[in-house]
Amino acid sequence: MKKFKFVVPGWIKVFFTFFLVNWFVFGMFRVIFLGVFHAALPANPARELWTTFYIGAKFDFRLAAFLSILLGVYLTVCAFWKGALKIRKVIAAIYGVLEAAVLLVYFVDFAHYAYISMRVNYSIMHYAENPLISLQMAWETYPLIWAILGLLLCVFIGYLFVNRLLTKAFEQKDNYRWKGKLVWFFAALLITGGLGFGQISQYPLRWSNAYHSTNSFICNLTLNPVLNMFDTARFVKADSYDTEKTRQYYDEVSRFLQVQNPNAQALSFDRTVADQAKDKQHDYNVVVIFMESLAWNKISFTNPDLDPTPFVRELADKSILFTHFYSPTSATARAVFATVTNIPDVSSFKTSSRNPLIVDQHVIVNALKGYEKYYFIGGSANWGNIRGVLEHNIDGLHLYEEGSFEHESRNDVWGISDLDLFREANRVLAQEQQETKKPFFAIIQTAGYHRPYTIPDDNAGFKPIDIGEDLAHKRSFVSVAEYNSLRFSDHALREFFKLAEKEPYYKNTIFFIFGDHGLAAPQSENMPRGTVELNLINHQIPLIIAGGPITQKQVIDKTASQVDIFPIAMGLLGRGYTTRAVGRDVLTTHQDAEPGALIYGWADSPSVIGFVQGDYFYRSQGGKEGLYKYAAENFTEDLSAKEPQRFKHMKALAKGLYETSRYQYYHNQKSAEEKE
Repeated sequence: MKKFKFVVPGWIKVFFTFFLVNWFVFGMFRVIFLGVFHAALPANPARELWTTFYIGAKFDFRLAAFLSILLGVYLTVCAFWKGALKIRKVIAAIYGVLEAAVLLVYFVDFAHYAYISMRVNYSIMHYAENPLISLQMAWETYPLIWAILGLLLCVFIGYLFVNRLLTKAFEQKDNYRWKGKLVWFFAALLITGGLGFGQISQYPLRWSNAYHSTNSFICNLTLNPVLNMFDTARFVKADSYDTEKTRQYYDEVSRFLQVQNPNAQALSFDRTVADQAKDKQHDYNVVVIFMESLAWNKISFTNPDLDPTPFVRELADKSILFTHFYSPTSATARAVFATVTNIPDVSSFKTSSRNPLIVDQHVIVNALKGYEKYYFIGGSANWGNIRGVLEHNIDGLHLYEEGSFEHESRNDVWGISDLDLFREANRVLAQEQQETKKPFFAIIQTAGYHRPYTIPDDNAGFKPIDIGEDLAHKRSFVSVAEYNSLRFSDHALREFFKLAEKEPYYKNTIFFIFGDHGLAAPQSENMPRGTVELNLINHQIPLIIAGGPITQKQVIDKTASQVDIFPIAMGLLGRGYTTRAVGRDVLTTHQDAEPGALIYGWADSPSVIGFVQGDYFYRSQGGKEGLYKYAAENFTEDLSAKEPQRFKHMKALAKGLYETSRYQYYHNQKSAEEKE
C-alpha cells in the first residue's frame, strides 16, 4: 500500500509567506508608532495595550488579506497554466507600486499624527484642492527629495521581494492533479477570507472595534491607517458642515437652546447647568430602555380596544408620560447616536454612528462621578458601529452583548430574546450594585420587535392573539405576527419590572422607557390622517419616566425629543454638567424652555427637514415648504401666509437645528480633561 505523503505546494507557501511578511511589517509599524508617541499613554496601560495589539493585529491581517488577493488569483492561474508565469515581472512591478503606496500612507500617517495628533484619514485628500499651495507647504516643511527617493527605493524593494517569491513558487515539483490544486485554492481562500472578516461573529471586524477605550491615544494606536483611509472616504465625500449657514441661524438657535453667553462669531453653543441645592441632589440609579419600534400609532394609547401594550399603559398611569415626544429620525442606530450624544442624527449617508470622523463626542452622563455605567444589547455592538460611540465616549462603560451573558440562547438574527436580555440586565445590575455599592446608569436596547417577529419558546407564559389580518392592517400593523411581536415586547418589559421590583435597587431607580423610532403604516385608521400623510407617524413615540422615586402621574404635552432624554435624567438627579449639544432638560432645570423637536426624514428623496411644535409642523422637502396643523381636518392647508411669524420662526429653527447638528458633530469633542 502506497503511503500518503502530505506536501504543501510551493505556490501556497509563497502566498502565505507574502501574507505573513506583510502582516509582520504592519505590526512592526504599530510597535514603532507606540515607541515614538508613547508619552500619550494613559496611566497603567498594560491591559488596554494588550487589547490594542490584539485588535490591531486583526486589522493588520485584514489589510494583508486585501493585498494578497491579486497575488492569490495569479498564483492559482499559474498552478493550472504555467504560461501565465511569463507576466511574472509585470505582477511583481504592480506589487512594487502597491507596497510602496501602502508604505507611503504609513509615512504620511506618522507625519500627520506628529503634526495634529490624529491618524491620517481621507480628509487629507482636501489638500489636492489647492495642489500648488499644498506642494509648496510640503516642500518647505519636509525633505521631499529624500522622500521621493525613498519611495522609489520601496518600489524597487517591493518588486524584488515579489519577483523572488514568484520565482520560487513553482520550483518545487508536486504531483497534485487539478482536484488537489482546487482543494488548496479553496483552503487558502477560506483562511484568507476568515482573516479578512476579522472575528468569529455575526458582524465583521469594523473600525469601531478600535474605539474600545475612552483614551484617544489607545484608540489611535489600534487603528490601521490604510484601512482608516478607506473607512473615512465615504463620509468625507458625503457629509460635512456649513459654517456660514450655521451662523445664519445662530441667533434663533442660541435662544432656543438658552445659550448663556451667545457669540455668533465663535459659534458658541456652550451651556453650563449648575448642581442643584444639596437637598435636591440624588444618587438615583437610571435605566434608559430603548424599546424597538415602540411607535405612538401602535401602542394602547391609540389602540385601546386592541390593547397591544397593556403594561406600557399601566406604567404610564402611575408615571410621567410625554405625549408629544419624537425621534428626530427613523432608524435605530440614529436613535442611539441622538440619545447618547444629544445631537440629532441628520447624516445624509448611512448613520452618524458609522462615521469614524465624528466618533469622539462629549457625553454629559460622564459628569456622574462615582456611577457605574452599563449598556445591554441582545445582539452585537458592531451592529451600526455603535460600539465606537459607546465605548469610546462613556467613561468606564461595561458593555454586555451577545456572547457575554451568563445565560443566553440565540433567538434569531437580532441575538437573544428581549425577555432573556431583560433577565440578564436585571441579574447583572442587582449583583453588581450589591458588590460595588455604587449607583448606576444603564442603557438597555431591545430588538425583538423586528421581522421575523420571533416569539421564543421560553416566553414566560405569553399567548398570541389572532385579531385578523384586516383589522391589524387598519390599526397600523403589517400583520397579526407584528401585533403579537409588539405584545411580546410589552410582556418582556412587564417581566423585567416584576424582577426589578424584587431587588433592592428598584426603589431608588428611575426608568426611561421610549421608542427608538416610529413606524409608518399607510392605513392607520387610529391616527389623525395628517400624521400619516405628513409622515410624522414615523417619528412620534412615547416617553415614560417611571420607578420608585416617581410618586405621581403626570401627563406632559410639551413637544420634546430623544436628544432631551439624558439632560432630563441629569435634571432629575439634580446634577450639573456642561453641554454644547441640542438636547435640553425640558422637565426640571429648563421648564420654561421653548418646546419643539427637529424632524429629519433621511429616507425620503429629497430629504425632509421639519420642526414640530405643539399642533404645528413646518415641513421642507426639496424646494417646497409649508406650515401645517397635522391633527386638523384640513391638514393639507399651508398656513404660512396666515401665520407668517410662526412660519418664519419655525422655519429658522428647523433649518438652524439641522445646520447646527451637522456643525456640532465636528465641534462636540471631549475636553482635554475627559480625554485623559
